[in-house]
Amino acid sequence: MNSIEQLSEWIRSATSIVALTGAGISTASGIPDFRSASGIYSNGTNDNVFDLRKFDRTPEFFYRFARTFYPQVRDAEPNSAHRALAAMKHVTVVTQNVDDYHQRAGSDPVYTVHGNFIFSTCRACGSQIKTEELFPIIGNGEVPHCSCGGVYKPNITFFGEMLPEYDWMEAVKVMSQADLVLVLGTSLVVQPAAGLPGYRPWNARLVIINREPTPLDGEAQLVIHDDLCKVMESVMY
Repeated sequence: MNSIEQLSEWIRSATSIVALTGAGISTASGIPDFRSASGIYSNGTNDNVFDLRKFDRTPEFFYRFARTFYPQVRDAEPNSAHRALAAMKHVTVVTQNVDDYHQRAGSDPVYTVHGNFIFSTCRACGSQIKTEELFPIIGNGEVPHCSCGGVYKPNITFFGEMLPEYDWMEAVKVMSQADLVLVLGTSLVVQPAAGLPGYRPWNARLVIINREPTPLDGEAQLVIHDDLCKVMESVMY
């Protein structure tokens, strides 16, 4: 039995699957990752773009980046890997990504442990607004302000912020109840999200599908270093 056949069998027999996804599942939709040779941090220009202290000092630094990044995220579509997960039974998605492609593909529930860009919150008064309503302002090169005068910040978890408590606690809960854990398109280097597979039961199967090796490859029952979309298409179709 080859690795695809084995994975397909485990998916069919599982009753509680958790898929932990990272940037590698969205790159096929045209969204750059963070640390690759062509990623967001590749040339130094965007260093600290998701740093909370930097944002509070100079929000225009982030919004110069967002002027290009937001339309990319908004206009891209879920790919075959997103759709494959949505088609599976008994799957909970836990994602490190800040886009909404899992939701748009039809997955439910989806826990976003690094937040997402869909809503923005005023740093002064806490009021929320759909980020898309701010696109015209951001597109004009301006920093979006609330009516109270505060600056809107996307509900993405920046460095220096706590993770969203509800999503994190639910992610830990479902991971602790899983009989199959799929780690998809993440290098498992960003903590604490990288530690989530450690909450799985001792007898849960761990499958890692990522182009590059991860620190947990040695613990996994199955490791596939290949294109994620190709693998998921083979499993589902």
